[in-house]
Amino acid sequence: MAEIPPTTASAQAGGATSSASGPSAGLGYGSYGGQQQQRNKRTPSLRHVFSDIASVLGIPERKLTPEVQKALNSMVSEMDRLRAEIEQRDSRMKWLEEQADNHAWLPGCFNRRAFLRELTRLKGYSERSAIAGSLARFDIRTCDVLRGRFGLHVSDALLAQVTEVLVNQVRQTDIVGCLGGPCLAVIMPQATQEQAVHKIDSVMEQLGMRLFEWEGERFPVEISWKAQSFEPGEPAEEALQRCDPAV
Repeated sequence: MAEIPPTTASAQAGGATSSASGPSAGLGYGSYGGQQQQRNKRTPSLRHVFSDIASVLGIPERKLTPEVQKALNSMVSEMDRLRAEIEQRDSRMKWLEEQADNHAWLPGCFNRRAFLRELTRLKGYSERSAIAGSLARFDIRTCDVLRGRFGLHVSDALLAQVTEVLVNQVRQTDIVGCLGGPCLAVIMPQATQEQAVHKIDSVMEQLGMRLFEWEGERFPVEISWKAQSFEPGEPAEEALQRCDPAV
């Protein structure tokens, strides 16, 4: 659970007390003064909470005896504990949802399931709003060569390098996904096919100037790609098939 930083009021109160020129200064009571001020500031809020709880429970305010206030204080503490547990659970659930969408080892890249979900969602939004959208797909042919000569780990290293360049070069609103093997795809919302082709051309130019080096050998990065605009009513899987560079 993330640590809760001290409130600004208490930090300022403690600092003011320790640097004051009053009777408590120089006697080592600076921290005590800060705590006393903090308690004084907290008391009205607790009384307000007690009054609210008593009002909800139907307890007259005049009957808020010390014993009743002690019981209400325990109730407030329990509510704070439960609230902290709920916040921790919500944070954990959010983290798990993000992990379920992300690729296992490619940073900034969705897995196939999450990518298809986002493609379906954005295609539907484009159709409803009559806004352009495009899809691009990439097959990294050099990965097959490296996998045959050196093994899968070298092919994965090149895939990670290409993915990093792609994630950094496309727009922040674009979504990069791995479809499986050395196959990547990008959803480009609000981009016509012409705009998508122009953008991917510039990215491929940067990738083409790079060489992948392994054990003293340098390999040119060869990538087949294709970009196309969304087709109304076309399912996400069919859009991916139509965007296959081999087609």
